[in-house]
Amino acid sequence: MTKLSDLLAIEDEIVKQTALKKMFMPYSERVCVDGVEKEALTILLNLSSSHKGDKCTDWLDVTRAKKYFKTAENLDASFAEIKWFHTHNLKFPDCRVKEQRVIAEPLPTPESFISSSALEPQLGWAHNSAVYRHTLWLLNEFSWQSKRESIVSLIQQNNPVWLELLEEFGLDVSQLSRLHKTLGTFLPKENFPESVSTYSKQLRFPWGSDYVSVTPVVSHAIQCELEVRSRSRESKLSFVSSSLPNSASIGNLCGSLGGYMKVLNYPLEVKSTLNQNLHSSRKKSGHYLDDYQVTNHKICQVLKSLTGAEPLKTNKQRDRARKVRSKILRKQIALWMLPLIELRDIEDLEPSQQQIEHDDPLARAFLSLPEAELSTLASDFNRRLHFALQSNGFTAKFAYHPKLMQVAKAQVVWVLEQLSKPYSSKEIATGEQYIYLSSMRVQDAIAMSSPYLCGAPSLTAIWGFMHQYQREFNQLVATDSLFEFSSFSFFVRSENIQSTAKLTEPNAVGKVRTVSNAKRPTILGERLADLEIDIVIRVNSDSRISDYKSALKSSLPVAFAGGALYQPLISSQIDWLRVFTSKSELFHILKGLPAFGRWLYSSEKQPANFDELEHWLAKNTDDLPVSIGYHLLEYPIKRGNSMSGSHAYAENALGIAKRLNPIEVRFGGRDHFFNHAFWSLECSRETILIKNYRN
Repeated sequence: MTKLSDLLAIEDEIVKQTALKKMFMPYSERVCVDGVEKEALTILLNLSSSHKGDKCTDWLDVTRAKKYFKTAENLDASFAEIKWFHTHNLKFPDCRVKEQRVIAEPLPTPESFISSSALEPQLGWAHNSAVYRHTLWLLNEFSWQSKRESIVSLIQQNNPVWLELLEEFGLDVSQLSRLHKTLGTFLPKENFPESVSTYSKQLRFPWGSDYVSVTPVVSHAIQCELEVRSRSRESKLSFVSSSLPNSASIGNLCGSLGGYMKVLNYPLEVKSTLNQNLHSSRKKSGHYLDDYQVTNHKICQVLKSLTGAEPLKTNKQRDRARKVRSKILRKQIALWMLPLIELRDIEDLEPSQQQIEHDDPLARAFLSLPEAELSTLASDFNRRLHFALQSNGFTAKFAYHPKLMQVAKAQVVWVLEQLSKPYSSKEIATGEQYIYLSSMRVQDAIAMSSPYLCGAPSLTAIWGFMHQYQREFNQLVATDSLFEFSSFSFFVRSENIQSTAKLTEPNAVGKVRTVSNAKRPTILGERLADLEIDIVIRVNSDSRISDYKSALKSSLPVAFAGGALYQPLISSQIDWLRVFTSKSELFHILKGLPAFGRWLYSSEKQPANFDELEHWLAKNTDDLPVSIGYHLLEYPIKRGNSMSGSHAYAENALGIAKRLNPIEVRFGGRDHFFNHAFWSLECSRETILIKNYRN
């Protein structure tokens, strides 16, 4: 933790003044002010008195700081803004929300996910930008006696050290009493608006036999935490800036950053290589195995570890490390064999597309043998694997290495045995049916799945698409037996996120009291994504949904995650909507999806705070944070201007999902897919979450 005393010792005056200002801003790690309390208060008061017409050149100017309390207008402005302090910012990102605030803590829940409940409560401010600076001396935090403090918290504690210091700077007894009374009046333990602003978002979710409206609000504590972590050299989290107009009107944190706020940046990183896929390249080169997968830098490190180049102290450590490395090697061997697997899938599903003459004996045998006999090729593949290692300058030393012979052969055998397993094993009839939407195109989907995260689409947005699909379909077919779209699985073929600027909606007239054009207040920066996706929807009903295939196409929603949903291009000639009653038949199709795509699976364990999130993301590159729903700040109540009979304010919840390569899904098997790949809505009194759906 940085000490203010160390900053005061900086000799370069320009550097010192810059550092002093930054360290008392809400986006910086708290600075320790032990022993230099007077200097800390001097800086805070000078920050509040500095404005365009009177810029401060010395933040340690005591005389200038004491003038702040001598001006009655300054105190009146500061005291008046206390009633606009908040824990959750209703004016983010739309500053048109007026005269409303939220002070609350998330409801207690045993669920594990990231919300502000894992952080200390922290007050922010959002109101009139003209008086923004008058809140700085009260709200900006620091560390004192190993505790997180602000002038507000110290006054509430009646701390004698700081009360005496405030009196020394000119805050007399009557003014101090007035300040203390104002804090007691306008900072209750909990505060919610009586009605929902027309500029606040509302989302509807099933709630018992009806719906509940939820207004998401951003946590000031989480936003500050992300800003601090983005500036920490120790943090390994990835961030990107979002740009917001009218920053000082949005709040004190946004204003201090000029609108450039940091959010977590974890895109899916899926790029389509449809025109350069393995199958196409093998047509040209005649090479049937992807040697890069077993000769790249990542696998070199794994092979080095397996040969004992990194000795570990205990047998337990060695066994654990060997198991982890062996699984990585197994995955890379599967990817190495993937071109042949793809060719076999093409021959199996679309024999007319396969026109290669197989001059490689191993490839010919792999493509012609029945599935049950593929394991007989283990020795041939093992020899070809070591030949690939031997042919590369970086991996030649690992070819036929005595410590690798057994483990490499074992992984080859495992992969071939998995490929030999039949996928048409007996399945219990459950009455479930599946809608498979393939190669759907999405344009301009919102990549900011929550105020804290840019990346994969919000899982609640995908669920909302599915639920809207269900409503429109049931309304169109109007049968006695309703169809329930209970859960979904999600596959991404490609993702392209771009930063763009769009005009906001017109909200003011050009000229008052006369007919004139409407004015647009500003340009709003956004991050939007173009996607190509597959969605599998699980359907429960007593009727056969296959009888209504035309209605399924007609009722498909045109909106998806804030963007527009389109069918595949006509030239692709893809049967984009199919219906299945058999899990085996559906999985037979899904296991052959292109290797460049990724499935989104739920993770069994979820992080409870940002430290755990950072640790898990560093440990497993296939994990990524996603927006999984909402953590309620209150139990739903009747509220004015609500879309439903009950309404609640809530904050976004962050969790972790796993990106799975189709080869991993294939090896996991049918039952594993249907138990782990599907997401559904789960509501409780405290949360509305999109979680893993299991039979």
